[in-house]
Amino acid sequence: MTRALLGFLFVSSLAAADWIAVVQKWDDSISLYDAATGASIARMPAGRKPHEFVLSPDRRLAYISNYGADRWTENSPGENTITIVDLKARKAAGTIDLGKYRRPHGIHRARSGKLYVTADFPGALLIVDPAARKVLRAIEIGQELPHMVAVTADETAAFTANSGSESITAIDLKTGTPVAHVKVGGVPMGIALSADESKVYVANRPGNAVVVVDARSRRVLSEIRIPGQPARLLVLPGGKRMLVALIDSGEVAVISLDDEKEVERFSVGDHPEGMAVDADNGVLYVSAQGDNKVVKFSMPGWKRLLEIDTPARPDPIAVLNRFE
Repeated sequence: MTRALLGFLFVSSLAAADWIAVVQKWDDSISLYDAATGASIARMPAGRKPHEFVLSPDRRLAYISNYGADRWTENSPGENTITIVDLKARKAAGTIDLGKYRRPHGIHRARSGKLYVTADFPGALLIVDPAARKVLRAIEIGQELPHMVAVTADETAAFTANSGSESITAIDLKTGTPVAHVKVGGVPMGIALSADESKVYVANRPGNAVVVVDARSRRVLSEIRIPGQPARLLVLPGGKRMLVALIDSGEVAVISLDDEKEVERFSVGDHPEGMAVDADNGVLYVSAQGDNKVVKFSMPGWKRLLEIDTPARPDPIAVLNRFE
């Protein structure tokens, strides 16, 4: 594998992945699948209407946000928990009660081990200690339906995409205060930082665009037009490429971040959203929610390698090694 290709691919500390973990939102479950064959290894309960998840540093535990509703447009109060699943023991390992904060959705595990979790009602960013299983701080942001979250590596700043307010919010994590609301229009959903953390990329789903915001001045810099309703973003380290899951057109678009242009796209299936990369094997996994499948692609090249059948509505994906 060339050095240029390594720069393009997602740099990972893992050896070649043996399994993938997938949350199935309408099945209230998380499953392990063999990455080579697609065979189902285990299926475990994941709480009511699970949505997003992250893994512990040793990749044994999954922390899963229990949204409690099928769609973000619903008015139901949903749930107020994070379910913990022990992937090695293949069983539920407890819950984290979020108190009055309901419909947790986006979740990010930082280097410190803390979890950063968005909640719809009231709109907030929660900072959670997964070991103590408690909320350390709740930052109410004054915006509606914060969907996904991006956090700087040093944990001094966070950015939420607020689906109900046509905005993103910049949060000072040192003081625990929102410092700016930036209007980006439409329905902001996926959010990601550039490799140098100087820019914030936000998927505006009905606007068919990725909005580029200066992370320091908090000004909108540009829009990258991407037909197909962009829902999730994955910036590849090195800052050269970004993958965009297009939930309406059933594709993934590849964006050159140097000139902010779409360079190619490839078909996935119905309602693609979750994406994960196994760098050492040079493959990409994408969930096709409406087809109840996860599709495995070569990268680059985007050749369709494998379709993995799943229970209803697979979405977020993670790659991991077999437990010894």
